[in-house]
Parts: sequence; structure tokens; C-alpha cells
Amino acid sequence: MGSRGEALPLLDRAADDACCDACRAQPVLAATPGRTVPERPAVARTNATGRATDKRITALAVGMAAGYVALAAFSLFAPVALRQGGWLPLHLVLAGGATTAIAGVMPFFSASVASVAPAAPAIRLAGVAGVALGAAVVTAARAFWSGDPSGALAAVGGLIYLGGIAAVAAATLLPLRRALGTRRVVLAVSYGAALAAVAAGTTIATLFVAGWRPVVEAWDVLKPAHAWLNVVGFVSLVVAASLLHLLPTVAGARIGVDRSGRLVILALSVGPLLVALGLATRLSLGTTSGVLVTLVGALLLAWHARGVHARRGRWSGDPSWHGFALASLLAAVAWFVLAVAIAAWGTIEGGASAGGWRPSTFIVPLAVGWVLQSLIGAWTHLVPSIGPGGLGRHAQQRRLLGRLALGRWAVFQVGTASLALGLPLGRPELAIAGALLLVGTAAISLSLLAASLVTAEGQDFRGVAGIDA
Repeated sequence: MGSRGEALPLLDRAADDACCDACRAQPVLAATPGRTVPERPAVARTNATGRATDKRITALAVGMAAGYVALAAFSLFAPVALRQGGWLPLHLVLAGGATTAIAGVMPFFSASVASVAPAAPAIRLAGVAGVALGAAVVTAARAFWSGDPSGALAAVGGLIYLGGIAAVAAATLLPLRRALGTRRVVLAVSYGAALAAVAAGTTIATLFVAGWRPVVEAWDVLKPAHAWLNVVGFVSLVVAASLLHLLPTVAGARIGVDRSGRLVILALSVGPLLVALGLATRLSLGTTSGVLVTLVGALLLAWHARGVHARRGRWSGDPSWHGFALASLLAAVAWFVLAVAIAAWGTIEGGASAGGWRPSTFIVPLAVGWVLQSLIGAWTHLVPSIGPGGLGRHAQQRRLLGRLALGRWAVFQVGTASLALGLPLGRPELAIAGALLLVGTAAISLSLLAASLVTAEGQDFRGVAGIDA
């Protein structure tokens, strides 16, 4: 490699537009000595600048989501009256952490996969800020106040949250008008259905905290409908749709959405909606058919993940970083299948009634094993891939995020299993042990993430683009 003072070889490459360091480091054409790179057109420079800003906003959202996860871990040690059983930590992880991450990552994925320019930074920031602030207001109102002020403040938080969702929808869907091919349709359907689900679920909850009588009187069935729309119809659909592209990227396999991938999107779009409609109308046929369709979607996602794992590449550098991200995402899919199967069994037994809603049996596999683990796996891959900085900084980030990989992954699975068994079986020793294991491994993962975000630019290029250390 020549020194920085030499003329750069002519390469058919747009480094600023590369999706990650591995792509940026790939040679495209042989170097032609003595020729310099011509000045890029103004449009290309504008697109590169827009993508760089888009990546920074995405990294910011991931960092804010990690902050919510840290708050959720601390809330486990709060008094029962403050955390309201499991309400506070669950909402910090799901409404705060997962949705804030989605608000940042979903528009980025939409523009990148469809190969179009991202939305304006103001719209992107409005989406992330609205979701994060709305979730903070709602959780604070419910945790620290009671009575009428709590309901009014929570309703305001719900409206802010809905405003953030509207901005996320604009940032995600509007750029797709310039896209070509089938990818535009797949992205528009999956993300559009997810955004419609969270808008409906959040509206139900906002009307409840505002005290609207029809919703309050039917809260026994609208509460699980709200949860199905938000956790399965929104968070799970967005994570599953994103994994169709992210999982092959992490595994080093060919990216492509086949028939099983399209069926995953269809099932996870329709299933939760049928469940919610069945609960709201108290029709058992709707809930039963909805959970079965959702279960089919989860199984198809597992089948897709199996195929990706079979086609995975062989990385010569940063094996711990690659392995941890891939293992976390694959394990998350397994926990998702288990959670939906348990929820389906309870819903089929109880029908369209509150009796079929037993969240203690599946909430840990769903919220922790599936959503939280997907979030950890995603930030492990994305921060060194799209975050600010050059090759040296990203190499250091990969080494940091790959530390204690096997131990962290194994302890997370054991902790999730222990907590998932302890809650429904009424075994506090299992639940406490599982919670402590999860808090410990989450604290280590968060500390490594924080260290990677503040690491300085380095000049050590070992481990970059497959170069062994």
C-alpha cells in the first residue's frame, strides 16, 4: 500500500457509500499507477454526505436504546411499587429500547436495501426523538405519579410517541418511492404493516391512560390486543423483516428474500392483526387463527435462519465478533419460536378472553430471548459496520465487542432459561438467579458497547477485511 502522499490509484469505488468496512476494503479494479481519482460529481458527494449523516443518526438511536436497556436492568432492583411487578422493566426494554433502536435502524435499512437516498436528517431525528421522549414520559408518569396527573401525562407521552412513529413512517416509506424492483414492495409491506400495528396498539394504550370509558371497560381483552400489536405485530415483524437482510450479512452469506422470507412477512403481518381483532370482538376463531398464522411465520423464520447458517461464510479475522453477533441472532430466532408456541397454546386454550392471556409463561422468551438478544446482536454488528470513524477505529470496536463472546452468549441463554422457568412455576430462586445472570451479562455487553462508542481513531489495521492479527 502506498503512502498517503502518493497519487491514489483509480478505483471504481465509492468508499463513503460502502455499507461496512468489509465492503469498503474490497478491491474492485486493478490499480492504474500514476492516475488519480477524478473529482466525484456533486450529486455523488451529496448522497455520500447524506448516508454519512444517516449512519450517525442510526448509531445515535442504537446508543439511546442501549441506555434504555441499562435503565431496565437497574429497575429490576427497584421497589415492587415502583416497577409495578414487571411493567417498568418490560416497557423500558420494549417501548423504550427496542422501539428507539427500530426508529433509527428501520429507515436506514429501508434506504440501504432499496439503494435510494435516505430521508432528510430532520425527519430522521424527529422520529428517534419522538419515540424515545414519548416512551420516557409514559414510563415516568406511570412509575412516579398516580391518579389523574399520571393519566394525563401518560396520554401526552402517548401522543408524543405516536408523533415519533409518524416521523419514522415518513423516513422509512417516503424514500421507497424512488426505489425499483421487488425489494421496494417487500420493504413497504413489511415496514408499513408494522408501523400500522404499533400505531393501533399505542392508540389503544393512550386512550386507556386517558380514561376513555369504552377502552377502560374492555381493557381485559384490549390489554392483550395492545400487547400483541406492539410486541408481535410491530417489534417482532420489524426484527424478522430486518433479519432477512441482516442475518445473511452477519453470516457472510448471499442476501436474498426467497419465498419463505416473503411468507414470514405475510404471516407476521396478518397473524397479530387477527389476534387483536379476535380479542377486541371476543371471537375465539379470530384469536386461534391469528396465533396459528403467527406461529407459522415464526417457524418459517427459523427455517430461513437455518438456510442462512448452512450458507455462512468463513471469516479469517475477528472470529469472536462475527461469532457472537451470528450466534446471538440465531438464538434469538429460536427463543421467538418458543415464545410464540407457548403464547399460541395459551390463547387456543383460553380463546378470546382474558383467561387465555398468561404473559408470565412467554414474556421472558419473547422480550428477553428474542427482542433483547436481537438488539444486542444487531448493535454488535452495526456499530463497527456503520458507525462513525475509519477502518482503524472500527477494527478496535470489533475487538472490543468480541470480548468474552462465548461466555456472554452462554450466560445469557442460561439466565433467560432460568428466568423463563422461574416466573410461571413460582420458583423465586430460579427467577432471581436468572435475573442476576442476565443483569451481569447485559452490564458487560453495555460496558463493551460504551467503550466501543468512545474509542479513539486508531492506526492498527490488523483484523480489518480478513487480515489476521
